[in-house]
Amino acid sequence: MKLSARLNAVSHLIVQYKTGEVLADIGTDHAYLPVYLVLNDYIKQAYACDISEGPLLLAKNTISKYKTNNVIPLQGSGIDPICDIKVDMISICGMGGQLISNILNDHLDYIVNKRLFLQANTAVKELRMYLNDHHFMILDEMIIKDAHHIYEVIVCEYSNNYLECSDKDMIFGPVLRKHQNTVFKEKWRHELLTQQRIMENLDKNHPVYQNSKTFIKMIKEVLNESL
Repeated sequence: MKLSARLNAVSHLIVQYKTGEVLADIGTDHAYLPVYLVLNDYIKQAYACDISEGPLLLAKNTISKYKTNNVIPLQGSGIDPICDIKVDMISICGMGGQLISNILNDHLDYIVNKRLFLQANTAVKELRMYLNDHHFMILDEMIIKDAHHIYEVIVCEYSNNYLECSDKDMIFGPVLRKHQNTVFKEKWRHELLTQQRIMENLDKNHPVYQNSKTFIKMIKEVLNESL
C-alpha cells in the first residue's frame, strides 16, 4: 500500500512521535492513513472516523481490502465517536484550519492528554493561533508538496510549559522557519511575488498596500534567516 506524499508525511511524523499504540483518524475518508499504519505494524489499533456515510463506506472497503481488522470504522461528527474510547493519538487531516480548531475545541478536556497530528488545507496560521491560545506546544512540523499543492503538518500536545508563539511563528511555523527546506522557500517566494503584484495595482495610501508592504518585509526577513 502506497500513500500520497501528503499522507506519507503525516505517517512519518506519527511513527516518529507516536505515544502508545492506538490512533483515531478524524475525517478519515478512505481510511488510507490508519490502514497503512496498522498494516505496517507501526500501531496496533486505529479508529477510522468520519461524519458522512459515503466516506465511511469507502473506509470500510479499504479496511476489507487489506484485511486490517484492527482498524475500526466509526461514524460521527469530529471527536464525538471516540469520546468514550481510550486512544493515545489523534490525527485530523485534509480540512480547513478553522474546522480543525472547532473540532478540537468541542472536546478540549478529552484531547489534553493526547498527541495530535494536524494537517490543515487552509488557515494554517489560524490553527496555530488556536493551538497557541489553548497552550498546545508545537513539537514538530513538516512542509511538503503533493500534486502541485503545498501542505503543512503539525505535531503538538497540551503542555503547562508551552512556549508562546510569536506572530512570525504563527504565520510561518516555529519549526518550519528555523529549518527552511526548498518547499518552504518556494511557498513564501511565491507569496512574495503575489504581494508585490497586489501593491502594483494600488495607491500607496491604500490600507491594503500598507498591509502588503509590511507582509513583504516580514517574508524577506524570514527567508533571510536561512542565509
